[in-house]
Amino acid sequence: MIMSDDREQLRRKLMEAAEEMLQGSISLTTRTCGNPNCRCHRGHRHGPHSYLTFKTPEGRSSSVYVPVAAREEAEAGVAAWRRFRELAVELAAENRRRAVERWRGAKTGRRKPR
Repeated sequence: MIMSDDREQLRRKLMEAAEEMLQGSISLTTRTCGNPNCRCHRGHRHGPHSYLTFKTPEGRSSSVYVPVAAREEAEAGVAAWRRFRELAVELAAENRRRAVERWRGAKTGRRKPR
C-alpha cells in the first residue's frame, strides 16, 4: 500500500521524468555510401550512426538522426521515458487497488439472497 506522502513523491518523480523524456529507443546503424570506390563497399561501412526510433501517432515506425554530441542527451531522454512508464504503472496499480477497495466497500444496490 502506498501512503499519501509516497503518492506525492511518486507524482513528483513522474513530473521530473516528463521534463526530459523521449519516447522511443536509440538504434545504431551502419551504412554504405554512393561512391562505389569507397571502402564501405568492401566491408568497412560508415558509422555507427545513432537514431531515435519511435512510433508516430498513426502507429508507423519513424526515426530521427541523433548527432554524436547529442547522444547522451537522447539516451537520458529514453531512460526518462522508461522510468516514467514504470512510475505510471506503479501509480496506476495503486489507483486500481484503491478503487477496488472502494467498490467492494460500496453498496451495490442488489438484494440479499434469501
